[in-house]
Amino acid sequence: MDNAAAWKRLEGWREDASSVAVLTDIDGTLAPIVPTPDMSEVPGELLDLLRELSGRYLLVAGISGRKTEDAFDLIGLDEVVYFGNHGFELLRDGEVEVIPDAMPFLERVQELESRAREELVPLGAFVEEKGITASIHYRNAPPETGERSVAFVKAEGERLGLRITVGRGVVEARPPIRADKGTAVRALVEEYRPKKAMFLGDDTTDLDAFRELAALLEEGTLNEILRVGVRSDEGPPEIVTEADIVVDGVEGVGEVLRALAGR
Repeated sequence: MDNAAAWKRLEGWREDASSVAVLTDIDGTLAPIVPTPDMSEVPGELLDLLRELSGRYLLVAGISGRKTEDAFDLIGLDEVVYFGNHGFELLRDGEVEVIPDAMPFLERVQELESRAREELVPLGAFVEEKGITASIHYRNAPPETGERSVAFVKAEGERLGLRITVGRGVVEARPPIRADKGTAVRALVEEYRPKKAMFLGDDTTDLDAFRELAALLEEGTLNEILRVGVRSDEGPPEIVTEADIVVDGVEGVGEVLRALAGR
């Protein structure tokens, strides 16, 4: 689908909002990328749009690599559903649920976190406490610290039997079971039963959500999908090549949300 046709489809979804799920990444999509996660902030206009959309559309959900409570704190809207830790946690009725298959790996993740604090924090890396997953950030560190962080976490992850992924200025460890933004998308689609669904994302982990939407369309579970790629200098090229709509930065995401709202 070309960009113009995708925008036309997007605008048409306004007329059928009760059958549409609006699913989105948070960091780099709703909130500009910043040196450390605690500095992140979603612009007020986007919060207003999310509040408006959650009142009109079947589902508005934030699917984030952050801990679910942190994702909620960043957006702060009770009307939005939150899937955190790359699909390992769901915030429902004020309670965080960790998928049961992940729990046996908690001690291994904590061991990797502890070793990363000893080895990498003195070099300028930042270890984010996330519970069932671990994130080591090196955005503010020298390039050699980034290389060391990736190599160290990959080696430790192999030793401990954990799955390792590398994103924009971050290397992450998680239990070696299928739980990612794609499984989060599938779980929400199967629960809420939309006919149409979209996902907005900017980074490697968001490609899992793009590809799961395509699978759900092929299966006939969804009738229509839209994948919105947020272009950036640091993002993977597939975010652009696999997207139906490509926008630039958080400002471009605002254009998409305004189109959904009819503004």
